[in-house]
Amino acid sequence: KNLSEKQIERVRISAKRVSEIYSDLTYLFLENKETIKNIQEFNLKDLIEEQMEYFELISSKKKISLNKDIENFNYKINKDDFIRIFNNLVSNAIKYNKIAGKIDISLQNNILKISDSGIGIGKDKLNDIYKRYFRATNEQGGFGIGLNIVSHICNYYKIKITVESKIKQGTTFTLCF
Repeated sequence: KNLSEKQIERVRISAKRVSEIYSDLTYLFLENKETIKNIQEFNLKDLIEEQMEYFELISSKKKISLNKDIENFNYKINKDDFIRIFNNLVSNAIKYNKIAGKIDISLQNNILKISDSGIGIGKDKLNDIYKRYFRATNEQGGFGIGLNIVSHICNYYKIKITVESKIKQGTTFTLCF
């Protein structure tokens, strides 16, 4: 029996998800090893465009509108590191969003901003979100390692990361490169 387009889509999404979890766990496992990172100059716009196809797919399942305003920006980084930061932040923006919510992704003047209209994070929890295994909410799955990894990578490259959030209104992560 042939698989329908929908089923194939589902398999693709699941495979990508599993591969992201795997790469996050590998990263955690290896983070203190002196691995030599392959750092090259990339146009971050290209790396973002590559990832967007997948995110447009999963956000459309929740009827979330994804708006992007991305300019060319060259930056020296390990490609997997950038993808890991970007994917963790956008996955969260989708996961903790509301049905028919929205996500704005902008890259302007060396600043990447990812804003969502989701459940938000309480003030009392904002200081802890980068701690390993910390989960600000009990809804949805997740291991509480994504933001820990994001903050590790940002520290490594001296990328300044800030977050603003309002309960039931949404969250914005800002990365200054």
